[in-house]
Parts: sequence; C-alpha cells; structure tokens
Amino acid sequence: MPFEKFTYAVRAENADGAPRYFAAFVDGGGNPQEVEIPREVYLALEACRRDMNRQIASIKRHQERLALSEGQLAARVNASHAPMEERVDAALSMQAALASLTETQRQRFLLYHEYGLNVEQIATVEDCAHPAIVKAISTAQQKLEKYFLEEGYKTGV
Repeated sequence: MPFEKFTYAVRAENADGAPRYFAAFVDGGGNPQEVEIPREVYLALEACRRDMNRQIASIKRHQERLALSEGQLAARVNASHAPMEERVDAALSMQAALASLTETQRQRFLLYHEYGLNVEQIATVEDCAHPAIVKAISTAQQKLEKYFLEEGYKTGV
C-alpha cells in the first residue's frame, strides 16, 4: 500500500546575515503555501522527517522479512547478536565520549549525524561559515575515534 512520504517541506536560508526558516505545504483548498517558522519548529519538523524515514525503513525491512524463505529466516535468527549488557555498555560509552567534546563540537556533530542536517543547513542555523562547521565535525569525529581506541573499541574507519 503506497503512502505519501511528506506533506510538507522545510528550508533554511541566510538573508542579510540572519538565518530564516520556512515551511511549505498545500492547504486544504489545494493551494501551495509557504510560511516563515521559528528555528525550533524547523528542527522539530526535521526530526519528524527523520522519524518518518526510520519508520519507512522499518516497514521495508518488515516487508523484506515477509519475503524471506524459512531457511533465510532461520539463518537470521541463529546469527549471533550482542548481549544486552554489551549494548548498554556501548550506549554508556557513547554518552561518555560525547561528553568529552566541547558544546559546539557536540552540537554540530549531533546535528550532522543524528539529525541529518548537511553542513550548509548547520551553517545557516548557526549563522557561521561552512569551514567552521566542517572543522568542528571533523575534530569531534577524531576525538571520538581516539576516545574509543583508548577504550579498546574498534572504530571501523
């Protein structure tokens, strides 16, 4: 059953040195509308978009599982999974690692990796130059990799 992904679009722009945020949608009469919104609403709508993408991915995974043979399902069930203790340990380690970053690095790293904003969007939100965003994210990644290497985790880089 197909469904519409998004009923709105958001965008950010930098006008006269000040970030501005907009939401576009079609009203009940079928007329396209665009309104200026506060930064917090922009971030909340972006979070909704990410959540919906996660739900869509979950539905696709569910549909994929329905198409698997019994042998394929059994192989997936028997695959080794990390015990709960290891997953909790990893989550606590990630929190500690993030706490080792400066507030600016942590915010930019999370906006990029967790909230899915690109460098241009973050620069607009924070009203700063792109190189500053790239440097903060890169430095944060290096610090996190170093933290996890010192803790004995493999980084996959």
